Amino acid sequence: MRGSNVKILSRDLLVPAYTIGVIGAFLQVAGGYWDITWHVLGIVETFFTPPHAILYTGVALVLLAAILGLLMRVRVFSKDDPQRHLLSGLLIAAVGGGLQVAAGPLDFWWHSTFGFDPFLFTPSHSLLIIGIILGGFGMAIGSVRLLQAYRSNLPLGRFLASSKWLQVLVLLALTTLWQDLGAFIHLVTDVRGMAYTFNLSKDFVNQTLPTIYLATPIIALGAAGTLVLFSVKSILRWTGAVTTVALLSAFLSATVNLGFRAFVLAGKEEGSALASFIPLYISLVVPVLLFDLVVKNSQGRARTVLAAAVIAPFASLLSGGRPLYLLIQIRPLIPILIVPIVVAGAIAGLSGIRFADALLRQQPVTATQTR
Repeated sequence: MRGSNVKILSRDLLVPAYTIGVIGAFLQVAGGYWDITWHVLGIVETFFTPPHAILYTGVALVLLAAILGLLMRVRVFSKDDPQRHLLSGLLIAAVGGGLQVAAGPLDFWWHSTFGFDPFLFTPSHSLLIIGIILGGFGMAIGSVRLLQAYRSNLPLGRFLASSKWLQVLVLLALTTLWQDLGAFIHLVTDVRGMAYTFNLSKDFVNQTLPTIYLATPIIALGAAGTLVLFSVKSILRWTGAVTTVALLSAFLSATVNLGFRAFVLAGKEEGSALASFIPLYISLVVPVLLFDLVVKNSQGRARTVLAAAVIAPFASLLSGGRPLYLLIQIRPLIPILIVPIVVAGAIAGLSGIRFADALLRQQPVTATQTR
């Protein structure tokens, strides 16, 4: 019996575990953004809604991947195994999964006790979002390091251990990470939600709303998006990777956010405006495509700063649907915000390569080492 267990639980499960986890992390983001839209529209709900079903399906998949990682850490990979660091992403996801397990019953109780909550910042949502972020970050680390291990000719088992599949995982994981960063920024700048949860006065909202709720996220989202796009270019190093991540992000926002709002508001002026706006929103990927074609990994610091500064405003708008609505509300401030967005993007662009190296845990391999 013991021999049978060891045979089933082997390093052959390493890539499949991350495959399950990456898919689950993406479903969490999709379900989470759909759930946010559901709340913003004020749709009367209970705990049992379609967005929650997708969200918690993702939670279950990430938890399954994390459990496999914990079991492999105990039964398969010894302390001196050179591949032991490949489990790091699954262990981070395990921490996030634990928070989500606690958040689920708490969210059920919250809805049962208080009914519909119109804002993002509640105790249960905060725990859930932090767990989602940790899961997405863990999957990004793990998938990137799997690709690096493959390039370094380390054995990754018999299943799904191919260059093409690992690059697909990296693309999906970094797209998820981008949206996870956006979710974190939304959470910590949700002033109205904080006021709702902690029963703060209207004066608090009025004093903090213009800067924290409106201006700060647009700047921070520009930096986060630029950081991820430069990391994608540094890690994958082939033309089209950055555009693919941008397209995935745009598709996510155009469906579960803008598209769902247009569907719910169909027949109304706002719904028609949103539906007609979706193609324009997707066209924001075009500047990213130009960036993908023109910018090279080997360029100097000055060109990196310039490219990052140019791409940052578009990266901000592609980081979920919320920046578009914020821009409408603060249209007179747009000329003022351009400067901090560009500065934040330039800093993020310079940090992107270092961030990519941190995900890889080691210096990028040379072309002669790459399969």
